Amino acid sequence: MSVPPAFSLRRLTADDEPAVLDVYCQCEDFLALGPVATASLFMVQADMNHAAEQGSLYCGIFNRAGVMMGVVDYLPQGFERQPEYAFLELLMIAAPYRGQGLGAAVVAAVEAEIRHDPGVTIILSGVQVNNPGAIRFWQRQGYRIVSEPELLPDATVAVRLRKDL
Repeated sequence: MSVPPAFSLRRLTADDEPAVLDVYCQCEDFLALGPVATASLFMVQADMNHAAEQGSLYCGIFNRAGVMMGVVDYLPQGFERQPEYAFLELLMIAAPYRGQGLGAAVVAAVEAEIRHDPGVTIILSGVQVNNPGAIRFWQRQGYRIVSEPELLPDATVAVRLRKDL
């Protein structure tokens, strides 16, 4: 595997919406697996609003030149009202930056941030069953499937993943 590009994470604001939309447009192969296959500003705003409502950290993944390479959304603690649970809601890497180890490096950075709270002992996530590449990716990061496929409110079917810290 190649060395992942250097990156930083920064919480996103409404000013970042055009760059987020660009990332989403480059991830329409992923979006096509769900109920809405085409990226839109409405989708970006809905995701940002959902993150704000849930209290999660909706962050851009930026290279040294300040170009957004992806987004990650995670709740560092308190998922499902359980103080020991964190949740990785979303990880999208724009097409030109895939296959370089960036996703794994971002997950490791998020996990390191989550570990700062010694009360958090479990990280959960979910993956659509029609995305076997993502399932393999998460398993390589040490996550294991802990549920049967479940029909979600957005009509996707997903399995829950878990990693014990």
